[in-house]
Amino acid sequence: MIVANLGHVPGVNGLLATLQTLELLLWDLISCSHDQAAATRGHLGTASTPAPTKYQLPASCAGTEQIMLKQAFSRSLLRPKPRHSSPRLLPRWRWAGSLPLNSISVTPRRTLHLTMSVNAPATAGNTVVRAREPDDLFRYTSGRWLIDEESQLAQRYVKFNIDNLCRLAASLFSEETKCVRVDKIEGNYNKALLLTMNDGNEVIAKIPCPNAGPPWYTTASEVATLKFLQSCMTIRVPKVLAWSADSENAVGAEYIIMEKIPGVALSERWETMNTMQHYKIIERIVEMEKELGSLEFPAYGSLYLRDSVSDRFRCYPLPPALDPDGLFCIGPALKRGLEREGSNMSLDMGPWTSLTDFALSIPRRELNFVANSPAEIQRDLNLFSENQSVDEYRALLEKASSILPAVSRHPRVAEVSGPVLWHTDLHLGNIFVSSDDPTIIEGIIDWQSSRLYPLFIQARFPDFLRPPKDYTPGTQVPTLPENFDELSPEQQEEAKTNQELATRSKYYEMLTLGNNRHVYHAMELDRRLWEPFTCCQLFFNGSMVPLRSSLIRISEDWAGLGLAGDCPFAFTKEELEKHKEQMPEYEDRVILWDVAKSQLCTDDAGWVPVERWEITSKRNKELFDMFVESLGQEGVSPEVATKKWPFPPGV
Repeated sequence: MIVANLGHVPGVNGLLATLQTLELLLWDLISCSHDQAAATRGHLGTASTPAPTKYQLPASCAGTEQIMLKQAFSRSLLRPKPRHSSPRLLPRWRWAGSLPLNSISVTPRRTLHLTMSVNAPATAGNTVVRAREPDDLFRYTSGRWLIDEESQLAQRYVKFNIDNLCRLAASLFSEETKCVRVDKIEGNYNKALLLTMNDGNEVIAKIPCPNAGPPWYTTASEVATLKFLQSCMTIRVPKVLAWSADSENAVGAEYIIMEKIPGVALSERWETMNTMQHYKIIERIVEMEKELGSLEFPAYGSLYLRDSVSDRFRCYPLPPALDPDGLFCIGPALKRGLEREGSNMSLDMGPWTSLTDFALSIPRRELNFVANSPAEIQRDLNLFSENQSVDEYRALLEKASSILPAVSRHPRVAEVSGPVLWHTDLHLGNIFVSSDDPTIIEGIIDWQSSRLYPLFIQARFPDFLRPPKDYTPGTQVPTLPENFDELSPEQQEEAKTNQELATRSKYYEMLTLGNNRHVYHAMELDRRLWEPFTCCQLFFNGSMVPLRSSLIRISEDWAGLGLAGDCPFAFTKEELEKHKEQMPEYEDRVILWDVAKSQLCTDDAGWVPVERWEITSKRNKELFDMFVESLGQEGVSPEVATKKWPFPPGV
């Protein structure tokens, strides 16, 4: 067991004490969640809590929603808490709070295994696929969006020749093999198809959607990443069987055909697993991250096969210790969302051999977009407030550019800035486990867009281990609130759920501290030092507040942080006053979004599974009307209220 090594790590007495206390706490958690289990000191019960009903919307409580919505926006009821500038274990964009007990988190749509079987009878010559509608294979069919649906669907539409794809896949086995069944596995960034042959063999075919990024780079980099990981990792990744990064092929699109990882997605087993089984999975994830963290790369960027790049771009070879056969190289960093820059890989996308060069490329790309599309930027800014300008945004980006070299040279940043390859989307749907024993990981999928980025940007809690909002980093064991006995039964259940979530997060945190200390130090890097690398963009419908907050904090604490010289800029009194005025509105907006997403069981984009569309869209309209009425009582016009609601009906 991985914990056995902790005693050999210097200065971990507090860590060991925490793990021992966590072990005792497990008994309480198990007894709470498995009342019928025979849990004794010698045996952990295997009974499990029932799996929650998928996509169940919160029950309506008279008056409750109106109070929540008013609290989420009304200045008379809400005052923002002061920002705390001490180090935090996780960046805000890696943090997630737990939903109320009567709501359910949405299964990430990028790995929805709600498979749509497509009728594919075998013929003498080839497989003929007849979908329910002609375009079903090419368009997104597993969900809808509360806002901007037309654009969302367009970003997920890609056409290809299914007959030729099936022929190609079948030819990988024998001349006699034929594809007899095609199952569509809906993806957020890809068309993923499960192809079944007449001899029982199965493969996965992936075709990138427009929102995945530039298709050549997306495909070529994923292939190289999978091949590299297969050569050096103990955890299995899908084996690439055939691929093409050129759409001028028989399939008519870029594609990857890979092996199907055996077993089932962990998302299908997690809710029925007991606590100790959860912990075995966490231990294996920490072991995997230790392997990844031990690999030393010479540059930041993305992996590619050397024989596929020719003179397409500048690249750096891997050292012989990592790549004895000279198969791989580091090229431009793959980035989803390049459609905003027109998929322009001629921008400064790397590779970079220094952290300073990497850091400066971030505001430069945004400044390039500001220079080329000022009208579009202003439209984005107006979504939050018309009292924001392109000139102000440009000035903030230039301020960020002026401090990033000094921040990059800071010793605490430099020691956790090495280029690492990481799985930054490690949710339950991307982990496949044995059908017989869910503690055995059969493989990890979805390495698309994995990049070689600084460790302090990559390191994070895995998605399924994200702590609740009130989580305390360090060796403090998660406990129930002091006023637990005074809470309502529903609140007590939520408190128990949060404690259980926090305990799993704590186990991951302590194992990381004991086994991957450099990863832990990267996760606990002072937020004032990592924020400038991540805030050079607009947030929450066009708000500049996070970027400005980051720059204000670091300018005020420059000397205290030990940064060299003087801060190259200072905010004027007027700028600080404007920021002070906008901060409450921004924080109110964040809370409003959290409330709306929780009530509707959706995400930032407003995605809803098709089977819940009618009830969710109706619920959204009810909440929207309630919100408009509530703000109307405070003198806010319906037009302004509509602009502030996250998912205004009909938009």
